[in-house]
Amino acid sequence: MATNRQKSVSYACRKLVALTCNLLRISRANPSGLRHVLGVALSGSSDVIDADADVRSLPEITVAALLGDQPSVRAVVEVFNDGGAAISGLECVALSALMVANRCRRVFEFGTYKGISTTQLALNLAPGGTVFTIDLPEGDSRYRLDISSPAEQRLTKEAGKGRLVPEDLLARVTFLRMDSAEFDPAPFLESIDLAFVDGAHSYDYVKNDSLKAWQMLRPGGWIVWHDCNPRHGDVVRFLKNFPCPVNRVAGTDLALSRKPESK
Repeated sequence: MATNRQKSVSYACRKLVALTCNLLRISRANPSGLRHVLGVALSGSSDVIDADADVRSLPEITVAALLGDQPSVRAVVEVFNDGGAAISGLECVALSALMVANRCRRVFEFGTYKGISTTQLALNLAPGGTVFTIDLPEGDSRYRLDISSPAEQRLTKEAGKGRLVPEDLLARVTFLRMDSAEFDPAPFLESIDLAFVDGAHSYDYVKNDSLKAWQMLRPGGWIVWHDCNPRHGDVVRFLKNFPCPVNRVAGTDLALSRKPESK
């Protein structure tokens, strides 16, 4: 009887033969299409070449599943032209829907950056709610834990953190200007309805921010991570070893987990 490995190899060989035939047909009928097909194949192979960063082992759920047993929710999304290094439109929808479905009143965000995700969180707070968001101080880019990515090192020096949060929402937002490695979660213990982790993506910072977020969550609260994708392998590696079940949200780079209710 064939083993699972043998079955996988046999399946892959059949697909490789079919792909080769298609490439030959494209080279004759539509040569310009080769660039697209090979680009997609190369991107897909890069996503799975590192088993530790392969997200496919994390279960996937739909945005609609975030509503729980509610038939619908009415959430608000603000769209920005300046969207570099920020959450996507569908991620804004997913995050906002989760906020409204769970009537989140106290929210904590690791990684303010320009404030695009902060805005979605503030827009969808339950009445009287507050978003606490933490990022490095302006003019002081020092950080304690390791950040190996040159791109993320540059982001630590970037000015204007939170500058895109609309003026009419500022009363709902409390900005904490400090390194999250130095942040003491004690005043927030078990009081946060939703924590959004989108700070530095090195393993040390993902672990630091996630464990502090988990301490701050109330029982039944949600933790949401951004950039759960193979390009941020440290995020995926951490989530694969997280002690509670983690799900990816289909079509996004969001992953989430719910803190168990108290017994």
